[in-house]
Amino acid sequence: MSQGSRLVVKTFDELTIEELYGIMQLRSQVFVVEQNCVFLDQDGVDTLPQTLHTFYPDHVRTMQDTHGAEVGRSLAPKAYARMLPPDFPDGPAFEPGARSISRVVTNPQARGGGWARSLIGELVAGHRQQLLTLNAQTHLEAFYSSFGFSPNGPRFFEDGIEHTPMARPADA
Repeated sequence: MSQGSRLVVKTFDELTIEELYGIMQLRSQVFVVEQNCVFLDQDGVDTLPQTLHTFYPDHVRTMQDTHGAEVGRSLAPKAYARMLPPDFPDGPAFEPGARSISRVVTNPQARGGGWARSLIGELVAGHRQQLLTLNAQTHLEAFYSSFGFSPNGPRFFEDGIEHTPMARPADA
């Protein structure tokens, strides 16, 4: 991870068009194309007033268009997560009074650089006094456990991928 990168935290209304486009590019690239999950990622939850969009910006890169030419532009951030409004019923991990972290994703070109670890670390540090939940892809359970999350329900399948609901209690 390079020095000088700072976490950006914005509501939907504060995002620039370029930031929103880049977030949607990254989420579609990983969740829809790479993980082969056909679902409507633009679920309307992004637009709720208390939803927070958190990300590490990246520089603009060229990318292939649908015909394979390197003429497109990637505005995707290095890593992204959204934090849902308090008490939002985010599936099996839901607990009253919690704030849920969702759509955690790292740009494939930035993987291995510690971006997701830094992102989750900053979210946990900034919300230590609040119960946090998330629905983790099960293969990432140990990663989230390193931040104090533990399973809070039975594993389940979503879009063909096994998930584990997890919670992190508020610090006393």
